[in-house]
Amino acid sequence: KKLLIYGSHLLEDIKDGAGYGWSLPDGVSPDLDWDKLIEAKNAEVTRLNGIYKKLLDGAGVQHFEGYARIVDPHTVEVNG
Repeated sequence: KKLLIYGSHLLEDIKDGAGYGWSLPDGVSPDLDWDKLIEAKNAEVTRLNGIYKKLLDGAGVQHFEGYARIVDPHTVEVNG
């Protein structure tokens, strides 16, 4: 979510940059390639997930991948 928010604010940042001396050539305006934004977001999420998994594995954490629900105050059910 955060990566999409950062990407969505870039146009505003470019416009704000004019007040600090930044400019684009006349007639040129930024264009958003939505597919590329989503691809970059997905690549970053995959990279971060790999880092988190390595850290958890190194700490001896038992990892369950799937959908979960809280059954009671002491039980979590995964793919049950």
